[in-house]
Amino acid sequence: MWQTWSRVDPVIGLFCNFVFALPFVTLTLWLTEGFSLPDQKGLAGAMYVGMFEMGLTFLLWLKALQLTRRTVRIANLIYLSPFLSLVLIHYLVGEEILASSYLGLLLIVAGVLLQQQREFTNEEEIPS
Repeated sequence: MWQTWSRVDPVIGLFCNFVFALPFVTLTLWLTEGFSLPDQKGLAGAMYVGMFEMGLTFLLWLKALQLTRRTVRIANLIYLSPFLSLVLIHYLVGEEILASSYLGLLLIVAGVLLQQQREFTNEEEIPS
């Protein structure tokens, strides 16, 4: 569910957030690096990130939050992204996965499991 105090449709709110940020990002880019259009590969990459990694994924995330009764279970799914990223980076890009990445993943998994354990324990203690 969208924030309880907000009566704005989440998709409209998401769109407004991106539109509001665009002038600030553009101004920052212009003041620091200068503004120039990228080549076709750079533009295609930016469009991909904008549409799929920022737009579509947020819409799917919002829909999942709307359809669930327990948002904490959906919220924990975000911790799967480092696993997926490492697999994709290793097999598609060919980048080596360092021991520090495995350690970081181990800490993430331990935290999620600890949280799930506490949630499960708290559910048992709540009288019906």
